[in-house]
Amino acid sequence: MSRIRIELLLLFLATMFIIIVATLIFGQKASAEQTGTFKGSWIASGQRQTLDFAADRQVGTFKLTGHVNLQDEVGEEEDYWAECMGLSDSVEGSAARCVWHSMKGDNVYIVLEGRPFKEGVKVIGKFIGGTGCLNGIEGTFAFTWFSVFINKNEGIFTGHTKDLAGSYRIP
Repeated sequence: MSRIRIELLLLFLATMFIIIVATLIFGQKASAEQTGTFKGSWIASGQRQTLDFAADRQVGTFKLTGHVNLQDEVGEEEDYWAECMGLSDSVEGSAARCVWHSMKGDNVYIVLEGRPFKEGVKVIGKFIGGTGCLNGIEGTFAFTWFSVFINKNEGIFTGHTKDLAGSYRIP
């Protein structure tokens, strides 16, 4: 074989070797499962509408938005903007569906269950999926409403929690 053909063959083999090694290294990182724990706080405010339902029983719908600030990353983010809609029943408790929006545009979908919105109430959350780098996220978290302000005449409320904590897994 001529010298040029040998050099071309060696260049081709070196290129293939680099491509294979890069695929193995970066392919493993991209498909690696991520797990972790997190702590943080959540400040939320919103509006509620009540329904005259039964004696000594308050029922209503609510929508709240607010900032979730984590000390530890979930996915690649520590800050999320949360939006929730739910149903509150003073006897049966509350249920809400939330979306946490990352600053990069990825979403986390959440189911919340708890007692009515007031100080000292513990709420349980469950991650049920996401988009982008949060696709397939699963996990649970909990928090307690630390301070709550409710203006019943205006239907406006604000809440703050500082003990938000949980764990997650991203496949």
